Formats: sequence, structure tokens, C-alpha cells
Amino acid sequence: MHPFTRLLILTLILAGAGCAARKPMVVEPPAVANSIRNQIGRLAVRGPGSPVLSLTADISSRGEAARNQAVSAGMGWLQGSFDAAGEAGDGGLLVAVFGLVTAPVIAAGGAVYGAAAADSATAIREGNKILEQALEFAPLLLEYALQTGFAEQLPVPYEFVDTNATNAELQTRGFDSVLDISLKTISSHPDNGGLQIGFETLQRATLTGLAQGRTLHSRIYVQDLPAASVSAWARDDASTLHAALQSAYLNVTQELVDEFFLEPSVRVRGLEPVSNNRFRVGSITGTVPLFVWSALDGRSGRAGDEVDYELAIKIHSADQYKHHFTTKPQLVLPDPLEHCRTYQWKVRARYESFGAPTESHWSPDYRFRTPCRG
Repeated sequence: MHPFTRLLILTLILAGAGCAARKPMVVEPPAVANSIRNQIGRLAVRGPGSPVLSLTADISSRGEAARNQAVSAGMGWLQGSFDAAGEAGDGGLLVAVFGLVTAPVIAAGGAVYGAAAADSATAIREGNKILEQALEFAPLLLEYALQTGFAEQLPVPYEFVDTNATNAELQTRGFDSVLDISLKTISSHPDNGGLQIGFETLQRATLTGLAQGRTLHSRIYVQDLPAASVSAWARDDASTLHAALQSAYLNVTQELVDEFFLEPSVRVRGLEPVSNNRFRVGSITGTVPLFVWSALDGRSGRAGDEVDYELAIKIHSADQYKHHFTTKPQLVLPDPLEHCRTYQWKVRARYESFGAPTESHWSPDYRFRTPCRG
């Protein structure tokens, strides 16, 4: 094949791959619509309750780790010495080292490392008991994180209520909505080759309208804790585990507050004139285009009449945007655009959320080119 032909084919293949990877930019609305938020006048916060605990027993002890390393290296004759050394504690590793004088260096190093990195069977049993007791405080840690985050950021009147309070009781107390936060499960799993464990904590937040008697929004939040040995997690009355859970619950609280209450609920997406992705520039006829966009309010569809819009446009190479305002999801600019120019534009919504002025995120930047004269 001629080198030029080969190069042409390769160029076409790469170009096709690039086009396939370039998908239209889509701006998805957030989960909780502003129309739903506007129904919240007085919020009850209920939970978190006690989780289901699940601590794995599938973790290698020192003896198991050393024996597995030895077997995998074809060194079964050392199993007995590794069993004894692994369960004897840190000092007992000297027995294993002595027994490996004539063994292959790589296999010996792997076996000793495996035994040293793992806990003894006794440490695992005792550590799990400490972890089970420590995890009884997890609901209090989550409640503390929620109370701290809500006090600093929640834009609506709220009150923490007893977990046994019924919806009917809450209505009689003047609440119109209830946010249930349940700490569903805390589980551990083997990590780092089965020598250590990591933790996963799972929470669910559900917003219910008491007048409507239905769920307005629900979301599961999962946080993973880093891996460590059982003894490391259990050390100092599981202080490391408590600190890791506290950090995880602060993250959960921030995600929850953002999604349910703070993140802009109205998103906009330009429709015309528009390029279908960030790499291509659309073309238009004339210099007085009609700009059209869609406004999405959470999952409720189009935004209501209370939303205004701000359109920003500039010549692509310019530094400053020119801003235009309208009450409709479309706009014709008061002055014609210049010929033979590439323009860049974006739009955002302006509205009220919980009685305060709010702006949505800007839409993606869209580009198009005006026709040249003659």
C-alpha cells in the first residue's frame, strides 16, 4: 500500500474515532425542583436511627497470609514455621526469617511481608469486638454532623424531632414537610489482598410532603472509608474509626444540603443557534438570529413564569460579554451582529428560592458563525 494511502486511511480512522467521542453537551437538571422547595415552610428532621452492622470475617491473619504466600511460591514445607511465627506476634517473625535462609529470596520476602502486614487471629477477634461497640456511636456522629451542617446552611425553618413521631403528629405540630435521614448499613470488607478492611456507610434521605402524603424526593448516599488493619481501626478505643466516620458524615451532610436545598434548581440549555458540540461551530443565515433555550426546573419540566433570563454574548476572540435580560426563554438582540464573525453565547436563569434571589449555573458556551458578505 502506498504510504500516502496508508496515512490517509489512518487519518480518517482517527477522525471518525474523534467524532464518535464528541457527544452533545447536555445540562441535566438537579434532583429537587424549586417548585418542590417552595412547598417547604416548616421542616421536621427525623432520624437517623440505628444501622445494620455487618463486619466481615473474611480477612487473613498473619498465619494465613504467610502460609498463602508460601504455598503460592511452592514452599509448602515452610507452612508449619509460618503458622507458628504468624500467630506468635511481631517477635515470632524471627522464626520465619530463620527458616527461610535457604528459600528463594523473592518468595521469602513476600511471605514475611504478608505476615507482617496482617493482624494475628487474636487481634482480629478482639479488634472486631471493639469495632462493634464503637459503631454503636455512629448514629450520634451522623446526628452531630447533620445538626452542625443544618445550623450553618439550611435556608428554611427546621426542627429535629423524635424518630418515633408520626407524620400525623408532625402535621398537628405545624410541620408541612419531613426529611427522614436513616443510617441504613455500616459494613466492612476485605481490602489490600485480604490483609486489611475498609468500611462502607450507607444513608438514605427522603423528603415527604405531609399535606400531599407522598415522597417528594429520595436519595441514597454512600461513603467509603480507607483501608486499614483491624488493630489499627480498633486502636485507642477506635478513635481512628470515629474520626473517619465523622469526616464521612460531614461529607454526606454537605451533599444532602446542596442537593435538597442549595444547588440551583433551574438549569438552562441553549437550542438555537447552536453548535451540536464544543468542537464544531454552527452557521446561521443573516445577522439577526433568534436565540432560544429551554429552562428545566428540577424534574418538574419547564420553569414557571417567575423565572427571568440573562443571555451573555461576545465575539469569540473578545474578552467581555454583552449581557441582555428577558422574561421569556427566547431573545432577538436589539442590534444586528457583525458579518463573518464567530460568536459565543450562554444563558442562565434568575429566580427566587426560599424567598431569596438565586441564579442558576450558566449553560455551556455555544458557538456559531455569521455569514460573510457577498
